[in-house]
Amino acid sequence: MPSPTLRIAITIALAFLVACDGSPAQTPAPAATSAPAATSAPAAISPPRATRAQNSVAPTERIVVKPTATQPNTRTPVPVTATPLEPSPTLPPPTSTPLPTPPPPAPVGELGDPSSAGWQQFVASLAADGANAQARANAFWDAVVRAKRVPLALTDRLIFLYKGSAQSVTWYGDFSFWQAGAGISGSRIPNTDLWYGVANFPRDSRTDYQILLNGAQWILDPANPDKDTGGLGLGDNSVLTMPDFQGTDFTKPRSDVPHGVVTDWVTFNSKVWGGGINYKIYTPPNFETADHFPVLYVTDGSDFGDVRIGAVTTVLDNLIADGKIAPVMAVFIDARDPANPATNLRNTQFLARPEDFSAFIIQELVPTIDARFRTNPAREARALMGVSFGGAFTTYAGVKYPDVFGNLVIFSPAYWVYDSSVAAGAKRMSQFVHNTLSNPSITLDQKVYMSGGIPGWDVGDLQPWVNSFQARGARIRLFHSQEGHSWHAWAWLTDEMLEYIFPP
Repeated sequence: MPSPTLRIAITIALAFLVACDGSPAQTPAPAATSAPAATSAPAAISPPRATRAQNSVAPTERIVVKPTATQPNTRTPVPVTATPLEPSPTLPPPTSTPLPTPPPPAPVGELGDPSSAGWQQFVASLAADGANAQARANAFWDAVVRAKRVPLALTDRLIFLYKGSAQSVTWYGDFSFWQAGAGISGSRIPNTDLWYGVANFPRDSRTDYQILLNGAQWILDPANPDKDTGGLGLGDNSVLTMPDFQGTDFTKPRSDVPHGVVTDWVTFNSKVWGGGINYKIYTPPNFETADHFPVLYVTDGSDFGDVRIGAVTTVLDNLIADGKIAPVMAVFIDARDPANPATNLRNTQFLARPEDFSAFIIQELVPTIDARFRTNPAREARALMGVSFGGAFTTYAGVKYPDVFGNLVIFSPAYWVYDSSVAAGAKRMSQFVHNTLSNPSITLDQKVYMSGGIPGWDVGDLQPWVNSFQARGARIRLFHSQEGHSWHAWAWLTDEMLEYIFPP
């Protein structure tokens, strides 16, 4: 059974960075990295599409996430009772037609009152029932599994459930940032093998999670069929979708639309990098009969290009067919070693050697693509995209080469790495980015898409970075999703990103 995506990703990242950088890995500092001070008042942030209703704001409003004592703007896990079970108070309410109020949760099994009070009464009743408790627990379990209600969303709490023999049961996920010791501890109902954990999540949120049994065995939730394939080859996680979560999803392949062509991986023997780097290309439908295509350059291309994970090619097919975006080419840059695809080099590319990796893209890959294909070579028609560490790298490469990339796509940027000691390259990126964004003599005529999830579940408050980009003249749109640091969040935001970057 694979380990949780983010917990293992961080562990692998630090291990690889020690090998790449030669310096001891250190635990990232808990405080979020501050952006360079803006020297002018921030402009209004363009709103997301109304179809992602929990994010809708009036055109003149700014999306502002204010850290609080219970939902810190850090990598520290949020206590499970920190956020009320209602639409997140950090986001403005929709200003268009309000959504219909969803019906309250239906009773299930013996749980006639679907509230925390009703749950406590049910648990107390089972605990006091002696010999009959296990049979009642079995019947309740069968009812919630049959109703597909595991985990169990009540009116005012969420109940994680597990049934089986165990010494301990703990739930970890985006909500705890996958950190050991920060999960939701389970309690066993006396005289039964039914375990439960109580959480208090935003009612419009979605999160990945796994179960840790006996402090040693990671498993998917056996009663929850909803799974998400994680990146970096780390396998699946279970997915919890709260009752009021909403979002647009263009990641499902459709048989009624034309499909673009995706090449096999091609190895580029880079002189700048000093070795091979794989890439593959998506060309849109009717590519041979059109001309001057804009190009999206995608780092972490093996994951973003995987239809089970980032699903960028599927989203492109669907949006092009619906006329929502212009036909776009995409170049997926592989983070894996061409000689050994099991070895992921993203930390070397993004953190240890960012100068060399960006030079490869700028000096070798972009000219090659422009020479071989009928692209639009204008900077305004070219975008660079990255997530997490790749988002920190995209920020660096984008502000270093604004004459090449007129558009930047920055998903959940791990800006904390700029102030960490995990790699010397991260420090160099930090110095360059901060110097650029705090220099009033520099103008960045770029369009920037930035996204983040719930601050305590993802990368913290991004508003200072938005202000810094705007102070340098960038046109930036900040999207929030009620999710964590996970691939389904980024995949479901890709349609909104593409519509903003490449309008028809």
